[in-house]
Amino acid sequence: MVLNEYARAADPFSRIGKESVTVQVSSVTRASDTSFNVRWTETRFVNGALDRTERWNAVISTVLQTPRTEQRVRKNPLGIYVNGLAWSRELEGNEGAKP
Repeated sequence: MVLNEYARAADPFSRIGKESVTVQVSSVTRASDTSFNVRWTETRFVNGALDRTERWNAVISTVLQTPRTEQRVRKNPLGIYVNGLAWSRELEGNEGAKP
């Protein structure tokens, strides 16, 4: 699982009480019949002070699987599953530019 590997490498629990991040979703648009483009802004605080603000973009692929058991209905009544995820930080205007 990609997200499990990312969480193990980033170790988010080591920063509890020191860092926090607020997320503001800017847009969710359909990219195809089975995928969505999501844009959001993350504002990071370290020890209560603003550290940085970054813009992010993700493409999320989904699949519909009608739940057929009571247990599945309780866990995911709509049967929507993410089966693909790719995300990246958007560069600022001056990042990556050569002098």
